[in-house]
Amino acid sequence: MLSFFGNGSTPSEESDIEDKGPTATKKRKASFNRQYNVSYLKYGFISTSDSEAPCPLCLICNSKLSNESMKPSKLLRHMTTKHPELKDKPLEFFERRKRDHEGEKRVLRTGLSTNSNTLRASYLVCHRIAKTNKPFTIGKEFLLPACTDMCREVLGESSAKKIAQVPLSPRTVARRIEDMAEDIETQLLERIIKSPWFAIQCDESTDIENKAVLLVFVRYLYVEDIHEDMLCALLLPKNTTASELFKSLNDYFTGKLNWYFCVGVCTDGAAAMIGRLSGLTVRIKEVTPDCEATHCVIHREMLASRKLSPELHTVFDDIVKMINLIKAHALNTRLFEQMCEDMNAEHKCLLLHTEVRWLSRGKSLNRVFELREPLQRFLLEKNSDLANKFNDERWVLKLAYLCDIFNLLNELNLSLQGRMTTIFTLADKVAAFKDKLKWWEQRVNKGIFDMFQTLAETLKDSEPEQAFSDLVSSHLRVLLLEFKRYFPSAKDPRIAKKWIRNPFVFKPGESTLPVQQEDQLLDIANDGNLKCIFYTTTLPKFWMKVLPEYPDLAQKALKTLLPFPTSYLCESGFSVMAATKTKSRNRLDVRDTLRVSLSTIIPRWERLVAAKLDQGSH
Repeated sequence: MLSFFGNGSTPSEESDIEDKGPTATKKRKASFNRQYNVSYLKYGFISTSDSEAPCPLCLICNSKLSNESMKPSKLLRHMTTKHPELKDKPLEFFERRKRDHEGEKRVLRTGLSTNSNTLRASYLVCHRIAKTNKPFTIGKEFLLPACTDMCREVLGESSAKKIAQVPLSPRTVARRIEDMAEDIETQLLERIIKSPWFAIQCDESTDIENKAVLLVFVRYLYVEDIHEDMLCALLLPKNTTASELFKSLNDYFTGKLNWYFCVGVCTDGAAAMIGRLSGLTVRIKEVTPDCEATHCVIHREMLASRKLSPELHTVFDDIVKMINLIKAHALNTRLFEQMCEDMNAEHKCLLLHTEVRWLSRGKSLNRVFELREPLQRFLLEKNSDLANKFNDERWVLKLAYLCDIFNLLNELNLSLQGRMTTIFTLADKVAAFKDKLKWWEQRVNKGIFDMFQTLAETLKDSEPEQAFSDLVSSHLRVLLLEFKRYFPSAKDPRIAKKWIRNPFVFKPGESTLPVQQEDQLLDIANDGNLKCIFYTTTLPKFWMKVLPEYPDLAQKALKTLLPFPTSYLCESGFSVMAATKTKSRNRLDVRDTLRVSLSTIIPRWERLVAAKLDQGSH
């Protein structure tokens, strides 16, 4: 019959095909998945774990056949052709092979689980090493032996052996940090691309090897809030001019980010950064005209507080000479420390002043004033003319005033620092300090000095000379003028963009918005639900909630809140770089370590571990 019809069809099937004409096709058989039967074990086959379409697996050669082969005739054919010497083996033989196979699988799963756990532990420890800026050798030389000792004493020898398997060699730590940095950067770029806009802050400095590094931090919108993170650390091989800075930054952006969506760039006051004709901010505005350039508020505060009258500057110079006389010589430092101990002084050493450290001026002056008695005695023993300065009552009063005013400036400076700051909160602090300066000047003119604690304690019940009062009043007036110059009222965001800060106190005509948007502001101001949201969340989150319903207003608000008002993150990043790349680690490429150390994004541990296990070597 088969040879007669040629295709294996039955006579009835053949007639059906003929009745349907020349265009008819043969009916297809209904497909179904065969299931495993325990009796197939006598042929040396077990089933795979797939319950829907299981496949037979040979216990002898580990060959995996198709689901269509799940029937006795084909399984027997495999046994007789591939393993003829085993076809007469009893069922007990194949049952033993099945138990051995399952045992091997358990051992393999246990090995993979242990390997995965130790690998994950290695990544977690390396993450902590990077976060604490410790040398990579600390893992193998200290952490691993210490953890092994603790586990041996507390949990037993078996636990100690497991801990000892965690790979923490210096090269391993370096590779782990590189993997984590790559994963963090990938996550960050994905977030920024999804954000409608972003803003950056950048600053340039040098490391211990005098290599120039450009640090860039970014702000972006993610999960209905503003987030900030380190975007990149770029090495500058040659000059640090504006053109080189922009070239390095633009090369990084190419293929990763679009300049068009950058709405703000904040830098310090260096000429290469904010130069009017060819600074970095000018070059960025050429590729994204809507980008707003910001001069760091903290740097402007420092510039405004630098100016001193010649008389006060002379006192400050005297203080610097005294400090240098002691700190520049090791013997003098030891002798002065011993003298402070003998006199039961609160402190035992002086503090150096450097211009690049914003807070050092106030701290140095304050320490000298606190140690003025042992300092005068030490200078007398050294036959220094500077000792006579402490006998001059007016000179001491000037020193006390300088301590107070620079301590107050330091407090302002510290209040301007921090993460997630907005231009409104910083403008409040600066405006408050300007009002204080005005008020302090009025009180000084009346002979009242109680706002300056150190000076008031020095004066006690005595009245200062009118010339001293005029000196203090003049300095406060100059400070106020300098603050007004660096923080002009015409550019105060609290006035021009008051509606962003609190749309519920908006009154028509107070803003420069179009009429349609002012009408929308009135709708917001009278929306009770939005008012509840406003008083229970942060300002960026509020405008993110408003964005779907009032997109024009929310976009303007978010583009105002998104730019950095300070370069604090860059400055703190350089502090981390100085702690990470030291003299003993001067060959370290600090970029990956900085990313892991400074980023707030958590690496995707499971993905890192899985990728490393797939490589077969770690």
